Amino acid sequence: MKKRLCVLQVTPENPNPDHVEFFKDKADSDFYFVTHDAEHPEALKYCPNTTWSETRDLLALLVPKDYDYYAFIDYDYHFRPQRSLGVLDQILEDLTLNPAVLTYYPGNNLQTPYASDVEYLNSRDYSCIPFTHFGLKVVHHSLMDWFFPLCTDFSVNVDACHMFNIQEIPFLKNVVCSHKMLYDNAVSDPDAIYNKDGGFSKYKMDEMWKWIRPSFKKNRLLELNSTSQKQLDDSLFVKNIFVSLLKKQSLTPSPSPQDIDYYDNERISNFFDLEHEFFINKTYGIHKQFEDLTVEFVEEVETVLRREVTFERLKTKTNPWGSIIETVNSELEHRRNINMNECVEIFQTMKNNNALFIKNAKTSPELQEYLRDKRVAFVGPAPYLCGQRKGELIDSYDVVVRIQPEIWDSEDFGSRTDIIQSCLNSSYSGKVASFLEKIPKEEYPRFIICNDTVAREYPHPGSNQWYSVVKEYDDYLRQYGVPLAHLENEDNSWERWALYWEVYAKPHIEMVATSHYTYYSGNFNSGYGAMNMLLSCPLKELAVFGVNFYNFGVVKNMADKYNPAYIKAQGPDGTYLGPDTLLHDQMSQIMHCRNVLDADPRFVLSGEIKETLHSDAIAERIDKFKTLPKIYHTTQ
Repeated sequence: MKKRLCVLQVTPENPNPDHVEFFKDKADSDFYFVTHDAEHPEALKYCPNTTWSETRDLLALLVPKDYDYYAFIDYDYHFRPQRSLGVLDQILEDLTLNPAVLTYYPGNNLQTPYASDVEYLNSRDYSCIPFTHFGLKVVHHSLMDWFFPLCTDFSVNVDACHMFNIQEIPFLKNVVCSHKMLYDNAVSDPDAIYNKDGGFSKYKMDEMWKWIRPSFKKNRLLELNSTSQKQLDDSLFVKNIFVSLLKKQSLTPSPSPQDIDYYDNERISNFFDLEHEFFINKTYGIHKQFEDLTVEFVEEVETVLRREVTFERLKTKTNPWGSIIETVNSELEHRRNINMNECVEIFQTMKNNNALFIKNAKTSPELQEYLRDKRVAFVGPAPYLCGQRKGELIDSYDVVVRIQPEIWDSEDFGSRTDIIQSCLNSSYSGKVASFLEKIPKEEYPRFIICNDTVAREYPHPGSNQWYSVVKEYDDYLRQYGVPLAHLENEDNSWERWALYWEVYAKPHIEMVATSHYTYYSGNFNSGYGAMNMLLSCPLKELAVFGVNFYNFGVVKNMADKYNPAYIKAQGPDGTYLGPDTLLHDQMSQIMHCRNVLDADPRFVLSGEIKETLHSDAIAERIDKFKTLPKIYHTTQ
């Protein structure tokens, strides 16, 4: 006979003994748990180095599917029945309503206005309170596939909590809060990210909402009650609207039939676009939703990608990966659906990938011929080269390519500049011109190369209309007679577009250490683009000096990014279109470099940089980064 209740718990080492006493091996309930700090002989699994939401997912996956309801209860919660029944009997009585989700009235140490509203507590037995605390949720068996896996893409737990509550919205009339028992939050983990840094957690929750909101079909309700776009993007705004709405309506839950199946696609589709990335697997059972990307699964995806993904298909201003994963998922019906992040990573790591930028990009035939079979040194402005005396080695290469022309110390950075790499925006092009003005013509570089597309806003900054880098060159640099190698085609398309979707940069903030954050834009550096551009030429070797991804994204000041000569020439952080406190997305470039460039035998990094690139610490940061959804889907 099926039992009514299965209680599930995530705990550091031992389950809450009171909860074990209440729920374990009872006639109508069982109790299961996982641990994350130490093994326990009775635990379903030991889950070290996991987040709270990830362990809840594991509980949902591992537990037997033989129950009417699954209660997720935090180990530090204390129950206070307000009537004559004990804890389990009170839950079983409340489940006679057959709710979609059951929770209880909040008590001590819970941050909600309801906790202090004794009048509302005593005014009824049951209410419909949306957006209740995720530490206690009793879920109907028919909705386990809807709520799990949780939203863990943003890695701060509160994103999972908030998204669960958003997913409750189609069922709010059946989301029951019982006033017959209170629950208190006894302990709060001081090391949890949402406790250590509430601001960062709120930022992550807002990013999650920006990603989900386009799929939410009740946006009109939010718009009618909002005063600004900023308010609409606030993840707590949707909570405040629905809490206020239901409190005004003063809904009283009514019983549902014993055999109800809440998973109604039509009902859910009235609230969400189920084609959104987050929902694309929700029609599958929970085990299929959790399907790992095994070697065999990846090989099947690769087979489709080799046929469907061409360089030309990636060469577009709008995100091509959405239509690509539609094809992959429609052909691999026996698998769960993959998302865009997974598709990009498989594409990057695919062996013998003939659609890569470095195998297809077209630039100046003269540049390609100049670099044919040459050993090329690519020199960036990173300060780690200071004192390493690599100048003689750099000058020994057939060709020296330098990011901007400034040389701090020839003993460390070399003395030659055969090619200038520049983004050629309005902040940098004039400095290239000033450099050329100061040197004899016989010392001019052989080429200026640029892999960017736009250079200057017109008629003034902030207009969001842009002149191209080719026009910038024509207006300010052509007069010097140094040819420009660029990536614009005769049909006004740009080879760079394909690289943009291959690198897959995302604007985000990364916590690189306690109270230390790096802010990234949704673009990659022109210096990194230049390495890809050069590798698209038939050179023999590309050795990289003075590039370390801005100290691998760990930057406290400008001196962590650039050598003194570069700082003097380019200006301080915050210069319009120049050095900025906002970095281009280093994590996407680091991931792409590991997967693509460093797999090319012509690409050579110094030992220290290569070791860091492939370190466990970087791998851990990439694992967090690569799950972040891309919110903006156009380039220029």
